[in-house]
Amino acid sequence: MGTADVLPRNRGHHPGLDGIRGTAILLVLGQHAPTRPLIDGYVGVTVFFCLSGYLVTTMLVRELQAGTIEVRAFFRRRAARLFPGLLAVVAATIVVLLIGRPDLGVAQVLAPAAASVTYTTSLFDWTDQAFATKDYFNYTWSLSIEEQFYLLWPFVLLWAYRRSPRACAALVALFIGVTLALDLYLGLSRSVKYDQHEYFGSDTNALPVLVGSLLGIVVLNGWLSRTVRRLAPGALLAVPLLPVLAHRNDTYHPSLVIVAGTGLALVTLIGVVTQPRAAAGWLLSTAPMRWLGERSYSIYLWNVLARIAALHLLGHTVAGDVVWIAMFVVLAEMSFRFVERPLRAKLAPRSDVSAPAPCPAPDEPTPSELGSRVGSGRASL
Repeated sequence: MGTADVLPRNRGHHPGLDGIRGTAILLVLGQHAPTRPLIDGYVGVTVFFCLSGYLVTTMLVRELQAGTIEVRAFFRRRAARLFPGLLAVVAATIVVLLIGRPDLGVAQVLAPAAASVTYTTSLFDWTDQAFATKDYFNYTWSLSIEEQFYLLWPFVLLWAYRRSPRACAALVALFIGVTLALDLYLGLSRSVKYDQHEYFGSDTNALPVLVGSLLGIVVLNGWLSRTVRRLAPGALLAVPLLPVLAHRNDTYHPSLVIVAGTGLALVTLIGVVTQPRAAAGWLLSTAPMRWLGERSYSIYLWNVLARIAALHLLGHTVAGDVVWIAMFVVLAEMSFRFVERPLRAKLAPRSDVSAPAPCPAPDEPTPSELGSRVGSGRASL
């Protein structure tokens, strides 16, 4: 069966996509752990970005194919999905800082908190405006990147895809070429130890989101099916190469990590989407990987606060790792069950309330939503 027959006609659940999320959060956690078994959690963020671009663009394009994008409903669903968990962890962090860090003024605590909930952390980091609280809120830079992208993306699709799907794909390919050239230039032409623009820039981090978006357009329209089908078996190699890449000390060359991570994430996505029953898809759809994927957004939000507590108590030790894992699992599960799911059901548009629980990879739809919402022509978050 060709690629064109795999996804556009089979709109059911792809559990392997949950496993990709699970892989991404494991890569992030490997770098956040007190003993730090992985050097570069940036790889996991790149995988999240690529998967997010694919899923969100797929839903928006399907909505366009059914009529038009309901922009207000799209943003409302995003807010219902993302804000409850984010507001809960930001509120908890503010309380921790006001009680446990008397050296910080109220303004020093509230400024980064405000940047977190307005998705502007990445802009402050990009311009080297360091916050006094640093790690307590800085992880929200990746959420900022995505929200800045999706603030514009529905309008780009409304303008370009409606006129010509092929011209839209060509435009996305042009954007990919520009950001790829920028990343390669920053990574290969300079000898710098750290560059805020390279690490936190919206332009430098656009590559994986755009690549995932282009894949969604290509697969939905059944283009390049032979090429895509030939790349699919590479997923079995791409998945183990992701932690290998994360284990390398390329912290000072994040743009090159973006390029390599995007390539591996793309091949993994192709394998799971087009050959879900092959080895890579089967491995990623196992119950533990799906469990991690379903809660990856919650884990991403809460593991940093748990890490700071574990380091304060036990330092960079294996015992610290154990305590950290126990803490973020409990916090993330409570957030997932008692904050994110119920508030999303309450706040989302009525037609969306019956959909599955919030997807945890910072903000893209669950695979089951990817299939179940096609009939109604509504975009997911």
